[in-house]
Amino acid sequence: MSVSKQIRMMLVEKDWKVSDLAEAMSTEEKKVSNQNIHNKLKRDNFTEKDIEEFAAALNADVKVIFTMKDTQKEF
Repeated sequence: MSVSKQIRMMLVEKDWKVSDLAEAMSTEEKKVSNQNIHNKLKRDNFTEKDIEEFAAALNADVKVIFTMKDTQKEF
């Protein structure tokens, strides 16, 4: 499942609009616009920092697990 879809599902779960997410991500130093969020969700191309910021705004934890295909070892 794409990161964009996961974020959208969390918005539905919290009964939030993109504007609510933008407001939650904004700080005194940095204003996050609705358009910026829409563009990132549309492109579905996020940096690790983007994902961490979305998670913080949504009060969520992020887990990234790599699994070796040959050994099934997780990192």
